[in-house]
Formats: sequence, C-alpha cells, structure tokens
Amino acid sequence: MKRIIRAVSLFEEWVLFVMVLQMGLSVFLQVVMRYTLHSAITWLDELVHIEVVMLTFFGASLGIKYSSHICVDVLKVSLREPYRSLLEAVNNLAVAVYSAAVIYFGAYLITLMTAHPHFTPTLRIPKHYLYFLVCIGIGFMGLRSLFQFYKLLSGLISRRSVEAPP
Repeated sequence: MKRIIRAVSLFEEWVLFVMVLQMGLSVFLQVVMRYTLHSAITWLDELVHIEVVMLTFFGASLGIKYSSHICVDVLKVSLREPYRSLLEAVNNLAVAVYSAAVIYFGAYLITLMTAHPHFTPTLRIPKHYLYFLVCIGIGFMGLRSLFQFYKLLSGLISRRSVEAPP
C-alpha cells in the first residue's frame, strides 16, 4: 500500500513540476513576444489556461496529502483526540464519495460529448479530452482521501485495541 501511495505522490509531483515549469516559460515567452515584437503566440494563452485548470485539480490531491486545504477548524480544535481523528476520517470519506460522484457524472458527460465533439478555439483539442483530465485529477484526489481515511481509521482501531483491557 505504501508503494502505491509513494508512486502516486511521485507521479503527481512530477506532473505538477513540469506543468508549472512549462507555464512559467510560456508566460515569460508571451511577455517577451508582446513587448519586443508586438505580437503574441495565440495558442500559448489557451495552453496556459488549460494548464491552470489541470494544475488546480492535480494540486488538490497534494493539498489533501499535506492537509493544506482551507478549512474551518472550530469543531476540530474543540474535540479531543479520538473524536478529532474520527472527524477527519469522515471528512476524507466525504471527499472520496464526492470525487466518485464527480467522476461518475463526468464520465457520463464525456460519453455524451464524444458523439458531438466540441473543440478548443485555437489548439483544436477535443474538450472531452480536457474533461477526462479533470476526472483523472479528481480521481487522484479521491484516492488520496481514501488513503488518508484508511490511515486515520487504522490508527483509531490500533489505538483502541491498545487501550482495551485484556
């Protein structure tokens, strides 16, 4: 299980690294082109917009890994430890269920769009490919939530078995 988690993390981090690097270079090239040659590469703007969306969904998974998502933690702070972990486990399970619902309806939308494909304006990429990438990003987020749920739940069970009298 730990190997799978490490492989997913490594893949996510490399995809995000390459996307951020390419986005930075693309934006720099656009600025140079606009201010020195008074011209722009039109398809590069569209590519950066697509990458911002992909970065959002792939980065959400790493946000779950590092617990860096925005949250209202009044209830979490007021609870004692076994209940706090239980609340976090339920939260991760809710995110996994939400991710599964988004993937299900996203797959339905993708199948509808394959019959009548729509394309991006300049790159002419079929939009259902982009929606498929969004579903993959949400899938990584759901997997990461399930891993966190499993980790928290197994920690609660092992703590309970240690505290139980023989």
